[in-house]
Amino acid sequence: MSLQLTVSQKIGYGVGDAACGIVYTSVTMFLTYFYTDIYGLSAAAVGTMFLLTRIFDAITDPLTGILADRTNTRWGHFRPWLMWFAIPYAVLGVLAFTTPSMADGGKLVYAYVTYSLLMLCYTFINIPYCALGGVISSDEKQRLSAQSYRFAISSIAGLFVSISTLYLVNWLGQGDKQLGYQYTAAVMGVLAIVMLFYCFFATHEELTPKQENESVSIKRDLKLLFGNGQWRLVAVITFFSSMAGVMRYAATMYYATYLMTGGLDEAGTGMKSAFITTGVVGTVFGPMLANYLGKKYSSIKVFRAINLILTALGVVMFFVPSQLLVVVFPLFFLIGFFHQGYQPFKWNMMANAADYGEWKTGRRITGLSFSGNLFCLKMGMAVAGALVGFILGWVGYQAGVPNQNPMAVTGIIGLLTIGPSLSYFILYLLSKFYTLDDAMMLKITDDLRQRHQIRQSAQPHSHGQPLPDDGLATAH
Repeated sequence: MSLQLTVSQKIGYGVGDAACGIVYTSVTMFLTYFYTDIYGLSAAAVGTMFLLTRIFDAITDPLTGILADRTNTRWGHFRPWLMWFAIPYAVLGVLAFTTPSMADGGKLVYAYVTYSLLMLCYTFINIPYCALGGVISSDEKQRLSAQSYRFAISSIAGLFVSISTLYLVNWLGQGDKQLGYQYTAAVMGVLAIVMLFYCFFATHEELTPKQENESVSIKRDLKLLFGNGQWRLVAVITFFSSMAGVMRYAATMYYATYLMTGGLDEAGTGMKSAFITTGVVGTVFGPMLANYLGKKYSSIKVFRAINLILTALGVVMFFVPSQLLVVVFPLFFLIGFFHQGYQPFKWNMMANAADYGEWKTGRRITGLSFSGNLFCLKMGMAVAGALVGFILGWVGYQAGVPNQNPMAVTGIIGLLTIGPSLSYFILYLLSKFYTLDDAMMLKITDDLRQRHQIRQSAQPHSHGQPLPDDGLATAH
C-alpha cells in the first residue's frame, strides 16, 4: 500500500515549486519588459535570444534527467539537487536582472550568457524537483493532491511577485529602475534559497525501485522513453501549455502599461500592479478547483473542459475594450483561475506517463521522463518569448514612447488573448489522444505495486531488464 501523504509533506513539496516559481515568474512576467524598456535591447533581439538559447537544452535537459536517475544518496535521487543548486540559482537570477555598463554589443552578449546560465541552473533544480513529484507516492490520486498543493502554493509565491515587484523596484531603486530590478531580484533569490532547503527537509521519495540504481545503457533509456507514446503526447501538451502561459505573461506588462490607462504617461505603478495581480490571484484558487474536481470526476475530462473554457475566455477578452476595466479585470481573473486549475492535471499526466513506461518495460526512468517534459516546457517558453519579441517588432512597437500605433495596440491585445487561446484549443484536441484515464491508471498502479512487492521479496530480475511478458505490459 502507498503511504498517505500528510498535509505537511504536501506543503513541503509545494514550497519547492514556489521557490522555482519566484524566479520563474519574475522571468516570465518582467524579463521581456526589462530587456526592452529598462535594459535597452530591441524586441527582435530579445525574441532571437530567447529562441537561440534553448538549443543547449536539447543536450542539458536529458543529460540532467539521466544523471538524476543515476544519483544515489541516502536522501534519494532527486532531493539533493535542490540543495546543491539553490544558491547558484539565486545568484544567477540577480545577474540576469543586472544592467552592466557596456556598449550595446557587450550588453547583448551579457544578456545571452546570464540568461543561458540562469535557465541551465533552473534545469538543474526543476527537473529533479518535478521528478520528485512522480516518486513521492505510488498512488495517482495522492500525487494529484500533492500537485494541487504545489500549484496553490506556487501561485501564492507568484502573487507575491506580481504585487511586490514594481513597488520593490521603485523603493529599492530610489528612481533608478536598473538598480531597482537588480535589488528586487536579490530579495526573490534569498526567498528561493530558503524555500528550496525547506522542500528538501519536508519531503521524501517513496518510489526507489532497485533497477534505477543499476548501470543501464543511456541509449537504451532514451529508446524506452521515445517508445512511450503517452509520454510523447504529454510532452507536446507541455509545449503548448507553456506557450499559452508565457505568451500571456509576457504581454501583460505591455497591455497594462500602454492600453489600460491611455498610454505610458498615465500608466501608474498601482494600475499595472493591480492588473498583473488580478490574474495571479486567480491562479491561487485554480488548484483548489483541481483538487475538488479531481476527486469527483474523470481527470482527463476536467482537463478538456477547462481548456475549452480558456479558449472561449481569450476570444471574448480580445473584443473587450482594454479600458473597460469592470469587464477586463474579471476576465483576466478567470483566465488565471482556469489556467492554473488544469496545471495539476497536466503535471500528473507526466507522472502517469512515467508509470505507464515502467508498466510496459519494467524500467522506471522518472528523471529522464520529466527532463523531456521540462525541455518541451522551456521550448514553449522560448517560442512564446520569441513570438512576443518578433510580433512586437513586426507591428511597430516602440519602447518608451507615450502611445503605441494602432497596429502595435492590436498586436499586444492579440498576444494577451488570441495567441494563448489557440494553444488552449490545441491542448483540447491533443487530450483526446490521451488514454491514461482514471480506470487505466488504477490498473497500472495495482500491477506495479504487485511487481514491486515481488521484487522486494524475491528480487528475481536484475540489471533493469524488463519483466517477462505477464499479459499486462502490452501497449495500450
